[in-house]
Amino acid sequence: MTNRTIWLRHETKPFEERSALTPQAALMLKELGHEVIIERSPSRIFKDDEFEALGLKMMPTNSWINFAPANAFILGLKELDVHTFPLTHRHIHFAHVYKNQTGSKEMLDRFIQGDGKLYDLEYLTDPKGRRIAAFGKWAGFVGAALGLKNWICQQRGKDFNDCGPLNSYSSQHELINDISKELDELGSRPRVLVIGNRGRCGRGAKELLEAVGVEMTGWGRADTQVARPIKQILDYDILVNCTLNKKPAEPFLNLEILQNERNLSVISDVSCDPTGPCNPLPIYPDITTIDIPTFRVQELDQLLEVTAIDHLPSLLPRESTEEYVEQLLPHLINLLNGDIEDSPWENALEIFYQKTIELGLEKKLVEEPQLLM
Repeated sequence: MTNRTIWLRHETKPFEERSALTPQAALMLKELGHEVIIERSPSRIFKDDEFEALGLKMMPTNSWINFAPANAFILGLKELDVHTFPLTHRHIHFAHVYKNQTGSKEMLDRFIQGDGKLYDLEYLTDPKGRRIAAFGKWAGFVGAALGLKNWICQQRGKDFNDCGPLNSYSSQHELINDISKELDELGSRPRVLVIGNRGRCGRGAKELLEAVGVEMTGWGRADTQVARPIKQILDYDILVNCTLNKKPAEPFLNLEILQNERNLSVISDVSCDPTGPCNPLPIYPDITTIDIPTFRVQELDQLLEVTAIDHLPSLLPRESTEEYVEQLLPHLINLLNGDIEDSPWENALEIFYQKTIELGLEKKLVEEPQLLM
């Protein structure tokens, strides 16, 4: 077996606390004979000391750019920062570049110019097209929680953005207790609609809502195969969108239908893809953040606020990381052992090549300067 190098990079996305490896998972890879390098990170849920105590090699924050071996796998979770330098390594992370998102072509071009490769974690799928590891449950869980917290703020005449930056929770139980207490103090419960209730995200949303005593209505694909936009959505107080849209279609809601009288005052868009062509809720311009969690739709007279944070599980960083890494680790071991034929890794790489070809990306030839004689 060929020993390989895997380099866990620091997450640069603000407020991201999750990790693509736990200390124990990193140790397991080391014990299998691979070189495991951990970048120091002040924000990671697992402290540097937890990795160091297991004898793992540590490197400075963001040092992969200049010091990672050429053959190393660079492992992270969220997308890389926007820069212009070519990417020469094999990268593993959620890149969000295959649905024509803003800046996606430029990011993919960096891989082509540097002869790098991208294994997008979103596209690690089994032969039936199912993702082998996902944060979906926790995205839905936290997304439903934030929808409730936003609605509670509205009932109290408060601005949810005044709560930012949102703090992460040590456990799901702490989050459940926090929301249950606020709902009990308020003395009422909202009507909640979850679209996409049968997937991982939807099941996570349902789990949270049941835990805090809020009844929900769940819609699957068949329920949305009606004339759009869908006026019935307006009857609910909160919409939690957990759908996965791969093709452009008529939206669930638009600004025109939202001018009608409605109960709907909060949308938690767990799927948040506001700049992509498949967005079923084209009523807000960009993602929201843990620092500024909600966006008020200004074109409407009646209040409507949208929460669309693209790394919701970071608010439950330890539990979401541990569950995700447990799912990913067997496949990561296969990758480092070179066992990728007909694997999720091969599928992810094929999609990378396919997308770059579709975009017409080619390596730019740089002429060598002529020597003066």
